[in-house]
Amino acid sequence: MEIETERLRLRDWKVGDDGEIDAMHVLGTDPKVMATLGPLLTCEQTAAMIARLDKVAQEQGHTFWACERKDDGRVIGFVGMYRTSVGPIAGEIEIGWRLAWDCWGKGYATEAARATIEHARAIYPGAPIYAITAVLNHRSQAVMQRLGMERVEEMDFDHPRIPAGSPLEPHVTYRIDT
Repeated sequence: MEIETERLRLRDWKVGDDGEIDAMHVLGTDPKVMATLGPLLTCEQTAAMIARLDKVAQEQGHTFWACERKDDGRVIGFVGMYRTSVGPIAGEIEIGWRLAWDCWGKGYATEAARATIEHARAIYPGAPIYAITAVLNHRSQAVMQRLGMERVEEMDFDHPRIPAGSPLEPHVTYRIDT
């Protein structure tokens, strides 16, 4: 699977590729990136995450794909969609992203997420797409709003995979219809 935008390529993962694991491990150990996502990841956890995302792609035909800059081939994170199993949107299509902090503020997340929504429209016409994030993740909420997503307050929830009492536990839910 591959989706191209003006500056980016969303593509399937190269499972077992040490360079790809290293690129994502940099994100998973960056306190700035992980501040609103959860604990820092070990290299083994990063490799397992890529393997899980690849498995989702095999099962669903889409996933949170590797996000690669076209000009230099650098994997700057992931962007994509899959049917989630989390909270009130379990079974629905969730769109998400995680990018290297030095790529923030350049419009990459919005650009790649727009392409993901267009892809979703082609394969799931009329279906809702959801995005979730921690209440304190204002940067991701701003991306959701730029995408035209609307907050669905009645679907906000405490994330079941986040320890109770953590400031990351309360999550907001946004939606856009394809």
